[in-house]
Amino acid sequence: MRSIIYHQYGEPAEVLRLTEVPELPAPGEGEVLIRVLGRPVHPGDLLGIRGRYRAPGNTAPVGPDGARPGFEGVGVIEAIGAGVDMAPGTRVAFFPARWAWSDKVLVPARFVTPIPDGLPDSSAAQLHVAPLTAVLLLRAVQEAGAKPGDVIALTAAGGLVARLTSQLLMVEGYVPVGVVRSEQAIKQTSSMKFVSTDQRDWEKRIFPLTQGKPIKVILDAVGGKVASTLASLLADGGTLISYGDLSGVPLELPALSFSTRGISIRGISVGRWPALPDVVRVADVATAISLAQAAPDMFRVAADYKLDQFAAAVTHAERAGKDGAVLLTH
Repeated sequence: MRSIIYHQYGEPAEVLRLTEVPELPAPGEGEVLIRVLGRPVHPGDLLGIRGRYRAPGNTAPVGPDGARPGFEGVGVIEAIGAGVDMAPGTRVAFFPARWAWSDKVLVPARFVTPIPDGLPDSSAAQLHVAPLTAVLLLRAVQEAGAKPGDVIALTAAGGLVARLTSQLLMVEGYVPVGVVRSEQAIKQTSSMKFVSTDQRDWEKRIFPLTQGKPIKVILDAVGGKVASTLASLLADGGTLISYGDLSGVPLELPALSFSTRGISIRGISVGRWPALPDVVRVADVATAISLAQAAPDMFRVAADYKLDQFAAAVTHAERAGKDGAVLLTH
């Protein structure tokens, strides 16, 4: 079978290779073998290929067997192991699964979701990472002590995670305000209130949108200057919740912000979602399916590429102003 592999960290379009690899073994107990039909190119995938998840100062190279990206996708079950209550031929979404940028994946059945009729592959391919991150962000907002009516600022607000999160926030009575990097992105987004960082003094435009109310929580996927500027607008006791680092630039906050204003910083990662109790994960997946069914227009696709067109796909995935996910199909 084919699999995309990299043997050194670097720019994805330069270090990735499509390679023939041995077929996966037959599924063991509690496992499912899936023929993959599509998988999204996530920012997190590209950060991993660049080696950004290594601890500061860690320069260890990729292992001798290389590494394979991808954790999420949609496909069709080809074989099941003992104890699995799903049939071959069933269309499913999966997360997490190693090596999703391959023709096939072997996945624990507990991380496989049968796809309801009527949900297209393009939505099913995005069913887990973005919606589940949105659920985790909503919980983090609640744990930060935010109350209905509080203002929640979201960076990278044109992306699927922020759009879904804003929907969940509005249902709970919060006031989401999005921050995007261009006026064009505002036109592509939902009914959330927005400011664009390409506007002069963009940070001064936020309070008129919120009738002067300060920001209680920031949900940040960008880092750098944007997040640092927003943090200066936080209400006393406010919280910055980080779930990404698209800019690659560190935060810059005065140390006294923490001691005198009670500001706090925490982080969430969908990578920790699989460790949650089964009952929580089942409920979260149900929420994800509901979001995909209720708001199919949010699960837009900017473009899809065949697996052997990976270089064009990873380049497109980081293109400014793209509207929707970039998918690698079969």
